Amino acid sequence: MKLLQKIFPALVLLAGVSGWTRSLYQEDIQAHLYNVDDPPYATIAVHNIGKIGLTVSNVGILGLSDMGLTIDPLTGESAPSLSFPLNYNMEYLYEAALWVGGIVGHDTLVSTAGGSGRWGVHEFWPLPYPEGDIKHWSTLDPQSPEFDSAVSQQDFVAVYTDTITDVNITGYDDETGRLHRPLRLEVKQSSYTWGYDYAEDFVIINYDISNIELRHLNDVYIGFYVDNDCGTGGYYGDDDVCGFKKSLYSKYIPGLVDTLDIVWAADNDGDPNPFTGTYAGLFSPTSVIATKVLRTPTDRTGYTFNWWITSWDVDYDWGPRRNSPSGVRYFNRRLGTPQSDEDRYYMMANREFDYDQSTANYDRSAEGWLAPPSFASQIAGGAEIRYLLSFGPFDMDPGETLPLTIAIVAGQNFYSDGGIGGTPTWRDFTDLQLNTLWAQWIFDNPGVDTDGDGYSGEFHIFCMNPKMSRIDTIITGIDTTYDTVYTCTKSDTLWYKGDGIPDFRGAVPPKSPVIKTHPRINEYNHGEITVQWNGYETELSADQFSQLLDFEGYRIYISRSGQVNDFTLVTSFDCDDYDRYEYDTDLESWVIKNPPYTLKLLRNMYGDDFDPAPYFDPEHLFAFFNQSTGDWETYFFKDHDWNQSNLYDTTRIHKIYPDQPYPSTLNLDTAYMFYPDEVTSEGNLKYFEYEYTLKKLIPSIPYYVAVTAFDQGQPHKNLPALETDPSESAVREFAQNATDIVLSEKPDIIVYPNPYRIDGNYRSYYEGWEEPELMAERTRALHFTNLPPKCTIRIFSIDGDFIDKVEHDFVPGDPGSMHESWDLISRNEMSITSGIYYFTVDSEYGQQVGKFVIIY
Repeated sequence: MKLLQKIFPALVLLAGVSGWTRSLYQEDIQAHLYNVDDPPYATIAVHNIGKIGLTVSNVGILGLSDMGLTIDPLTGESAPSLSFPLNYNMEYLYEAALWVGGIVGHDTLVSTAGGSGRWGVHEFWPLPYPEGDIKHWSTLDPQSPEFDSAVSQQDFVAVYTDTITDVNITGYDDETGRLHRPLRLEVKQSSYTWGYDYAEDFVIINYDISNIELRHLNDVYIGFYVDNDCGTGGYYGDDDVCGFKKSLYSKYIPGLVDTLDIVWAADNDGDPNPFTGTYAGLFSPTSVIATKVLRTPTDRTGYTFNWWITSWDVDYDWGPRRNSPSGVRYFNRRLGTPQSDEDRYYMMANREFDYDQSTANYDRSAEGWLAPPSFASQIAGGAEIRYLLSFGPFDMDPGETLPLTIAIVAGQNFYSDGGIGGTPTWRDFTDLQLNTLWAQWIFDNPGVDTDGDGYSGEFHIFCMNPKMSRIDTIITGIDTTYDTVYTCTKSDTLWYKGDGIPDFRGAVPPKSPVIKTHPRINEYNHGEITVQWNGYETELSADQFSQLLDFEGYRIYISRSGQVNDFTLVTSFDCDDYDRYEYDTDLESWVIKNPPYTLKLLRNMYGDDFDPAPYFDPEHLFAFFNQSTGDWETYFFKDHDWNQSNLYDTTRIHKIYPDQPYPSTLNLDTAYMFYPDEVTSEGNLKYFEYEYTLKKLIPSIPYYVAVTAFDQGQPHKNLPALETDPSESAVREFAQNATDIVLSEKPDIIVYPNPYRIDGNYRSYYEGWEEPELMAERTRALHFTNLPPKCTIRIFSIDGDFIDKVEHDFVPGDPGSMHESWDLISRNEMSITSGIYYFTVDSEYGQQVGKFVIIY
């Protein structure tokens, strides 16, 4: 159990369930405590989209700390401190807190969010409501107003400062009696999570720490304090172990070493059953939690790691310490918990890197460390451990901002049973290692040149089954060189490190195809726009992180304005694939555990005639005898998306070359040279050519047409598909005869509406020929179509009086190059009257003459 009762006396945080924007404390209590009318708005948010459930706050604390039992304001359920895996009642964090220390004049100042035995001392606070509330953004819903600012699938952004000096709010040091003296800092804390398989085991937290005072701060240190307490929820263990892991051999690239640089913490043994020695699966604390530093303010930052035990007993309150010639510094008779601002600053600036706790009983006196205490073996076996990662020193000018980015990473099976007759695993870092790498890769995407300087990171050329091909003999003068040439069954470039510039980017949808539009007016004088695209890059681009081809389909959108929220879905195509449901005995429910299965794959698994349609719910199950396991398995299936996969129906999205088989090669140059029948005149593979025709369009209206691509999503994680934004790839086009038709066929120039009626209600949204919001005289429009790209339109009265001239000048092929409008206002700024008018159109292709009628 916790050796110290941790209570938050300065601020009672009482959970409310009335909504996302409610405070965690009651207004009557806060007013009584602070005696202020507008107190800081302390609140929490809970990351819960992946396997980690982590509470973050806007007071600089991660975890529940001494805030008491708290309710997630969004769900109304109990908030976890750090639960992993989520919903199994395993907790791995009491609190983590930001520390910042610096020298101002001759004074040493440290602002802390919490921790280090300062019960109830919290010196970072947000603004009052609503400015101080935590902001919530997400990439999950492109139509949401929170989408544009989102980085991950669940962003929480909090801003707080250390500027409040009211002792009723900040608390004070019990040991020294010193009141809070602020450095005058503002911190923007942004935390990000993704729910995909490769990104569900960590939370990335970015701190931007700004000097908001017109004074210099010298020798600034930033600290990240952690008190884990790993165990079953509701029980905070005092038998944790922690250490630092520098590197491990790569699980991806043989022979390569992964640099990890993580501080890890876990229960000392995973709490096995005392009688059988086995674990209760996910209901035992067999996982490990680590802090990974992703970015510090500079590459030259000093990096220290210290751990200690906190105890009421000053003799047991102990931590590793170097034996200094000038004497050993005690913290009020303690060698562990720092007690004052000066102690905390000393801890951040001591430049020591502690050895692992599990080796605390080793005597390192010869290496310059203090001798271990008499109870060192007890410490090595598990104790009430806290640790501190520190970075610095820095000098901060007024207005300067220092970034710090860390990841809270979890790994399963740190302890596990060996199975029947097997050997139990003991502190296995495999899962933690892989999850740490993914945290690094999402923070700084490998192989991506973020700043455009030509450097994309570090890579390894992977060669599978190398075989000697030949030995080349090279004679230069008197020297003879033998160059051995190898061939590989498969070779690939594996990027394992980014360019050093943060990306904060996780999964992305498939690349949008580049579209071409072909407008025309059909024989019924209806406007049409045929959209064409090639899906080669879209369908063959692997997911950046999973490296799987997860393309699912295309969607066609249309808009009148081109604005993000104004696109309407017209039709879609998606692959013929299925979600397979299987029964989970732990959850006692039917779940999806794998990505979608194509029909081809299902038939490979279950027979050439297999049809998933009859097996659609738990009452209609498919039974299959698995030869490899010797067990019967039962499943049911549902369409993934709509399975609208008929690419031969010309009324839907369809292939331009429906009978074209899959390409003989995917190399475009090779295909163009050796398989010319498989390639279009533009050099694209015919197999990936698609089109769709939008019909019954109004010729006078410009339309924005887009084709988006979307992936499979992760149905087994209840995450929707990722889709490209239609506004990013939209093309503006008129549903009129395109320039090539006009120039080749030279159709008659058409004027519409003809006759033009003042009472024709052309301002209605359906007709859309005129703008209803403006004055009628300035929004009336007579339209000309089938125009060449460059021409001059002249309007005359029936008597031959010159009325007006319109210069039409477009680049051939531009949207609108075949269309022009006239506002029915003469060159003398007069509205024209009823009557018959005629026009001429002069261009390099000759002259056309026509007439129209105006009726008032």
